[in-house]
Amino acid sequence: MGSAAALPCLLLCILYVTAGASAKPHYMVLFPAVLYYPYTGKVHIHLMDLDEPVRVTLHLASSHGVPNVTLEEQGSDILQLNWPCFSNISTPPARIYEVAHLHVSIQGGSLQVSEQKKVLVKGLELGTLVQTDKDVYKPGQTVKFRIVRLDQNFIPSNRELPLVAVQDPYRKCVAEWRDVSLRQGIVDLSFPLAAEPALGTYVIQVEGKSHSFSVKDYGPPHFELLIQLPRVVTVKDEKIPLDVCGWYPSGKTFRGMAEARLCQSHKHILPEESARICAEFRGQTGRNGCFSTKVPVASFNLTALHYENQLYAYASLLEEGTGMSRTAIKSCVIVYEVATITFENTDKFYKPGIPYTGTMLLKGTNGSALKEKEFLLVVNARGEMQRKTLLTDALGRASFELDTSGWNHEVSLRGELKDDPPASEHEGREYLNYRSVTRYLYPSSSDSKSFLKIGRLEKKLLCGQSQQLGVDYLFDKKTMGTELQSLDVVFLVLAKGTIATVLRKEVPAEAGLRGFFSLELPIGPELAPTAKVLGYAVLPNGEMVADSTKLQVAKCFPSKVNLSFSEQRALVGSRLHLKVEAAPGSLCAIRIVDQRMWSSSLKVKLNPSTVYNLFPMFPEDSYPAEVEELDSPLCSGNGFSGLMLGRPAINLFDVPWNNRKVWRRSLWRRQVPASDIQPGSYGLVKDAGLKTVTNAQLGCAPNIHFQSPLYPQEAGLEKDKQAGVMLDRGMQVDFLGTWLWELVPVGEGGSAEVMVTVPDAITEWKAGMFCTSPLGLGLAPTISLTAFKPFFVELALPYAVVRHEAFTLVATVFNYLQQCLRVQVTLAESAELEVLAGTGRVYRGCVCADEERTFQWSVRATSLAPWDSSELEPAPEAVSQQCLPSASAEKVNVTVIAEALRSEKLCGTEMPVVPAQGHTDTKTKLVMVQPPKPM
Repeated sequence: MGSAAALPCLLLCILYVTAGASAKPHYMVLFPAVLYYPYTGKVHIHLMDLDEPVRVTLHLASSHGVPNVTLEEQGSDILQLNWPCFSNISTPPARIYEVAHLHVSIQGGSLQVSEQKKVLVKGLELGTLVQTDKDVYKPGQTVKFRIVRLDQNFIPSNRELPLVAVQDPYRKCVAEWRDVSLRQGIVDLSFPLAAEPALGTYVIQVEGKSHSFSVKDYGPPHFELLIQLPRVVTVKDEKIPLDVCGWYPSGKTFRGMAEARLCQSHKHILPEESARICAEFRGQTGRNGCFSTKVPVASFNLTALHYENQLYAYASLLEEGTGMSRTAIKSCVIVYEVATITFENTDKFYKPGIPYTGTMLLKGTNGSALKEKEFLLVVNARGEMQRKTLLTDALGRASFELDTSGWNHEVSLRGELKDDPPASEHEGREYLNYRSVTRYLYPSSSDSKSFLKIGRLEKKLLCGQSQQLGVDYLFDKKTMGTELQSLDVVFLVLAKGTIATVLRKEVPAEAGLRGFFSLELPIGPELAPTAKVLGYAVLPNGEMVADSTKLQVAKCFPSKVNLSFSEQRALVGSRLHLKVEAAPGSLCAIRIVDQRMWSSSLKVKLNPSTVYNLFPMFPEDSYPAEVEELDSPLCSGNGFSGLMLGRPAINLFDVPWNNRKVWRRSLWRRQVPASDIQPGSYGLVKDAGLKTVTNAQLGCAPNIHFQSPLYPQEAGLEKDKQAGVMLDRGMQVDFLGTWLWELVPVGEGGSAEVMVTVPDAITEWKAGMFCTSPLGLGLAPTISLTAFKPFFVELALPYAVVRHEAFTLVATVFNYLQQCLRVQVTLAESAELEVLAGTGRVYRGCVCADEERTFQWSVRATSLAPWDSSELEPAPEAVSQQCLPSASAEKVNVTVIAEALRSEKLCGTEMPVVPAQGHTDTKTKLVMVQPPKPM
């Protein structure tokens, strides 16, 4: 491995100097508590009211030999320096984890400062992504996979891979590559599976990263079973819709018999079967391939404590004509509330004199937003009640603003539905009746009663756009004095473990001590997926007033790419143009797969979250325990006589209002001083992942931690989501798989075209693409192509039959057009297949829009041809062993041809048409013929 220090390393020193002849000099040095080797870091230096020029020296005491950096104040606002640059070492970043010390020296005039703080030097490896063309392979197939390597800014790396290895389920190496070269951060590799490989999970190993795929030996199923059931059921529902559907990969309509049971089990009585309440149903599937019913809620005991709060649907399908069956199970959760009200973008602390703003969200039991719904916000400030009526928007949200000028103690906010019934109506399930929620607010502390407030942003911010940040401020008149002309308010934008941007606003003293201004913040990939804005001002008396807010930024990438088909709907077998657009010189990796594989597998999707998850979450809330300082100004417990409830992992500020009795009984009490819960500026700096060297007064850090609770009903839903994944699928399906897997360079023109042929399969294809270039990674939006035929024919016949015994052969013609067709369906001549008397080989008839028509032949197999097992698909799971062909079995090819005819004869009242393309469809299947059983 080459030297990691060859990568660029820069630490930016941002120097702010504020002049002033009479005020005492103040200094503020802020830097990340974690430095990521070998990437950039930044130090923010703000010097105020200097009486003489100063010299600032930075030294990182590290085993990696980082040189000192010295800068002298020249009156400039911003200074950039190449620091720290780690000395040339061969140690891989993955092995670097060191607690170092950053020494800060400020010498000049009345400032004689020398301090050190602990920082963590942590190596950050390249992100490695492995992608296979399929999740599941069969014996003998070729495994195709690609490897992508990116740095933390998503710039491709061509650093050579020493070893790539593939291990089978027994950890035996089945393929390996050494000294693998990459092209613009990408390499495509492949290897064939053996004809009889070890079955199970295989693992691709790349520099400590792994990716798994499976090898299984089974044939494609004839159909799949899907259960459609609501995610949740409420006690106020009257009916529960239940659908049991058969689905073919070809898209044809399933015909068969469905059986279903919807059951609720007793919690304690065993065996379970004897303690179930079940509703049972049976019926034929309809024109949409589904059996549908609505189950009365009264069939179950939804409010009884001794029954589970889940329902389970058990279903089976029996295919008409073949006798093949599938089974599946799916669950839903019983919930007991009509709506839930939660707070969004609301702080735990208010700043007296500055408006308190927030948003409330109103959702129904199924998670959908309740729009244009009125509810109440009840404000209780020391017994003075205020009620505000709020109206939700189309997203179920309602914003509010409250005047805090009269607040100075605990304040509670509660959301209530106007028609909230008394708790007595929910006896037996009281702990789940969350009609309202209460949030407790406490005053922020400031010795001078001066505050800074950054407006909260509700929406996720989009890259490439600027965002306006609103800032309220309230500065104490006595503290500001009469000689101050203006005050600097500085904003640090922190993302990905460093200071990404610094903004500055000068507030004139004549503008008043209470005011508002806005800042324009550019939004780019460097801030995604989350960023924090820390704003502060140092008052003339040395007090630091600060505020911070978190930004949610859409996961975006530095390079813009696009993929498009020349048509969005195409006939199978037709030729199309696939257009690729990206930055000049990009290398683009294209993958097109069957939409059923796309929707059923997480591994096949390369989405923004997949890429962002290549790197660890950077510290955003506090910093590692290894670099905690012993002299941290923890708050002392002065001036508080009240009691509060506290417990780790429970948010004290969001308590279900109508359930406080139960909640209080389950917690332990402790005395919590008010100063322990008031966030001083020090706490805000720490929560931003920053260390500081300063002579400003930062207040103290809270010594208790709060986090959002998971309410009981939410916990149940989350558990059900995890436990119920894919329960509605009758079995795993080997879908049509991958159509295209190709690397395409776009050249200096920034575009390229690929000619493709649509595979012979009626389905929807999903196409994804990513591109790498010196600009970075680009990820194209997923696009779709619908492959169709005007009409097609499907065969239903037994997997195996007995020679000379009659059986029925069924062919169904499906019409996808909006006009009628007159079709001729022909059973092809075969020496091994005898059509019985009274049955012709040719049928004619009409099939109109979105209809199907079935044709049948009574036939007898007379085959003498030997059986070649390689030409036959493996038997579906539902075929029993006694039905499988024996060694003396023979085969028969069954071929049916469907053709659209030109005809002047009407189909009902319509004139039949002949499609311009695809006017003939042929289907051939093999049926195994066994010798008669001996008498």
